This record gives sequence, C-alpha cells and structure tokens, in this order.
Amino acid sequence: MTMETDTPRGELAGRRVVVTRPRHQQDELAEALASLGADVVRLPLIDIVEEHSGIDILRDELNDVDRIDWLVVSSPNGARVVAALHEAGSPLPPIAAIGASTAEAIGHDVELVSGRANAASLVDEFPAGHGRVVVVQGERADATLVEGLEAKGWLVTRCNVYRTVHTSPSADDIERVRSADAVVFASGSAAENWSRLVGAEFGGAVVVIGPVTKAVAEGVGLRVDAMADEPSVAGIAAVLASTLSP
Repeated sequence: MTMETDTPRGELAGRRVVVTRPRHQQDELAEALASLGADVVRLPLIDIVEEHSGIDILRDELNDVDRIDWLVVSSPNGARVVAALHEAGSPLPPIAAIGASTAEAIGHDVELVSGRANAASLVDEFPAGHGRVVVVQGERADATLVEGLEAKGWLVTRCNVYRTVHTSPSADDIERVRSADAVVFASGSAAENWSRLVGAEFGGAVVVIGPVTKAVAEGVGLRVDAMADEPSVAGIAAVLASTLSP
C-alpha cells in the first residue's frame, strides 16, 4: 500500500481517502483525488484474473463473426480482452458497450454506448431482434444483461472472460485505513472484502460508484453515505468533495 501526499489544497485538503480498486485501475482516480488535496491511500481489495476458457469461447465465436449480430461488452475489463483478441486478428461484429469507459477501452468503433454505465440502461436502449448476441462479462456479473436481451428476442451467448478475486492486505495496511475520512468502492467485491477485513464499523464516509455496488455494500452491513451521480472518476471526486466538505 502506498500513500500520495502533497501540499494540502483543494476541496479534499487534509482528508485521507482510501481507494480500493485493483492495482492496475487506480491511477486515474488516485491522481484526481490527490489533485483536490486528498491524502490518497491505495488499498487494492480485488484483482482481475483472466478466465482462459471464457476467452477461448469468445475467440471461437468471433472466428464465425458473420453469425453474430451484436457483441455486447459490459465493462472495461471485458473490453481489454476484446481489444487484445482483435489486435491478434479476431474480426469484430457491431459492438454495444455499457458506458463510455467500456467503449473507450475497446479501441474500435462502437455502434451503441449506453447513456448510463449499467446493464439496465443498455437493455433499455438496445433494439429488439431475433438474431445472435454475444455478451462479454465477468464471472460474477448478474443476469440483468443476458435476461434483458433475451426478453427482447435475442439468442444470447455469455462469455465470462475474467473473474474477480479478493486480495489479502497486511494487518498493518488494514490498521492504517481504519482512521481514514472516507473509503471509495467501485465494485461490490471490494466492499465485500472490506467488510471481511476491516468490518462493518467504520468512522469515515462510505462512498460508492453506483446502485449495484451500493446494494452489495449495504448487504454486507456497511452504511453507505453517498453514491456518485455518474459512475466515473469525475462523479466519485464530486460526491467525495460534497460529502467531506465542511
């Protein structure tokens, strides 16, 4: 775990904020919070592990791309897998992405990007049809996306291309975060691991990226103080500033 300190200034000056995202996904949020004066504590509580069997299934599907009407990508983690397969030569059908961050991570033209970064929004905006849709998700993703698309008439194949695993920070790292002013959760898995390691009792503010994470956090006994208006770095920074400002 590392801490980023600077001369306190900005809306989060002097506030210690714990960022729990995977190590390779922390920089943008940590730097944004530090720019507002926060003392950022990096405590990655989850890691993302590729599921090779799911990636192999996706590769096989893309090798017969003419049979696919849509490729639906649910997260930046899945998007990176799609981008790697495309770079290795796999062709891509028309693509739909959940949210702008997922679309950007694909690095390819995306025909449909949901207005909000959640599965329900993508389902609402997706056309009805009777062809084939391949959905790229993580192992723990719920059935909202697949069942919603099936209800619109599509034949859906789900490819689980990654899974989320809990990390095991040291006892010293855990003790350092207990006195923080806030902790940020961008996934339910991170909230679950926090509850397991730190416990439900926390004196600082609990801030979440969206309603799915909020439901999981509350389900493991955490008191959620605030939720970002939009699931983005800017949304998290704004809600932290409003929550922690005097």
